[in-house]
Amino acid sequence: MSRAVNHTAEGAALGFYYQSLYALKAILENEHDDAALCLERLDDVEIVANGESLLSQLKHSIKPNPASVTITSTLLWKTFKVWIDLLPKINLDETRLQLITVAPVGNKDELFVLTQENSDRELLLLKLIDEATRVVEEHEHSLAQKKVPAPHVQRYNACKSFLELQKDTRKELLGKVVLFANEKNISNINKDIESKLTNFPPSKRELICQRLLEWWDLQVIFSLCGKRERVIYKLEVQQRLSEISGELERDELNADFENAILPSNYNPHSMIVNQIELIKGRRVDISQATREEWRARSQRHKWCNERFDMASRIDQYDKLLLETWSDKYERMAEECEDCEGHHKEEQGYQLFRWSFDLAHTQIRSFAPNWNASYYVRGTYQLLSIELKVGWHPDYKGLLRDKK
Repeated sequence: MSRAVNHTAEGAALGFYYQSLYALKAILENEHDDAALCLERLDDVEIVANGESLLSQLKHSIKPNPASVTITSTLLWKTFKVWIDLLPKINLDETRLQLITVAPVGNKDELFVLTQENSDRELLLLKLIDEATRVVEEHEHSLAQKKVPAPHVQRYNACKSFLELQKDTRKELLGKVVLFANEKNISNINKDIESKLTNFPPSKRELICQRLLEWWDLQVIFSLCGKRERVIYKLEVQQRLSEISGELERDELNADFENAILPSNYNPHSMIVNQIELIKGRRVDISQATREEWRARSQRHKWCNERFDMASRIDQYDKLLLETWSDKYERMAEECEDCEGHHKEEQGYQLFRWSFDLAHTQIRSFAPNWNASYYVRGTYQLLSIELKVGWHPDYKGLLRDKK
């Protein structure tokens, strides 16, 4: 397949996904709770709300400087053709038409009046008639002269259809059109979507937008392939936002024991002491390990008492800690197979210090907002009590009888 064909396919794919993203933005900013949206039915994006239909044609481009929209633009006339063909299927009195484009339109251009609702379009209508007449005449004259290819092939049918409309219909059609130029392209439209999430704190909007888009993409796909109702309702979007908010609230965990002081009567577990003594650790290592073990144990107990879902989450995170430790331990143990005891102690102490100083920075957090180090540090101590982890290369054999 040639690069040109690839580029065409990529452009079409990005263009459709842009429609999907713009549709989400449009339904979010629609002020009516009864708003219902459909893609690729009457138009690229169709929204029905408060007894009125809003039909939108979207013209996307990822070019850094797309050509300006003018009365000679093919995209403008193709858009008119789409709407003209729809006239038998719609009630124009109850319909608004939008042309959405990432391209610019100059303030002095004839089309600028379309960027303002209820503006006077009389002069523009005359110029469009003149342009359509020119296109049709030049095209048909070339055909009569048997000149091939005839000019304006891409605009001829649209211009001809425009001229064939009744005078009043032409005027009414143009009066329904609003042009939105300089819209953000697919690279930046997610920022527009985020800006519509005004009911949520700014710090959470990016994550909420990401989760909403994951759900939205599926709804669009299911809508098009018949796995769900063709129409997507604003109330569905609002409900999903509420669910996402609840999910994030459940994921927001407080570091309840970050500054908690170890009770004076809390004694270090004998296995913590044994593990650290094997690698010739210091008294301060035992003291700090005991403190973090108590904090992690207390945190786990509090979570499990307050929320039924935490036990499985704790278990899954323990497995992640175990796998990360195992990767380091197995490498160390193999390297130390023929080493003297002193070297094994040194390497074991380095592994212990990793669990304390670096592990919490290298392993993903327990929850999105969690950044307290004591949970990883202390959980490794809890696992060391059960001999699920250890520091000395030979810890299992040396400590098995002391378990």
